[in-house]
Amino acid sequence: MVQLQSHSNAMDSLGVRETRELYLILYPKELEDEVIQTLEATGVPGYTEMPKMVGRGRHVKHFDNPVWPGATGCVFTVLSPLEAQARLLPTFEALAESLDTRSHGLYGLHIFALPCEQLI
Repeated sequence: MVQLQSHSNAMDSLGVRETRELYLILYPKELEDEVIQTLEATGVPGYTEMPKMVGRGRHVKHFDNPVWPGATGCVFTVLSPLEAQARLLPTFEALAESLDTRSHGLYGLHIFALPCEQLI
């Protein structure tokens, strides 16, 4: 994990931890440098890379072999929904649109958000 700055485990006035979400960003492995540069430009406090994921989606298989070439890259970060709405999502929406246009719909990226609570 790359830690860019510390993130407090802040609590509100009632002692409830602030809401955070884990954002999974999936992308074609060939675009890893561009995705990581874009992520770092958003100023996220940190992220973790999963450099090569293989499997099957609705449309294609990617097993990084001669029969089903290619792999998917994945990076995740934890942010509050407000932080994500302010900087992460607009930047990646623009990147997704650019990738779609440049590749004529061949490449794309996906972002999933999951509730996240740090327990320890």
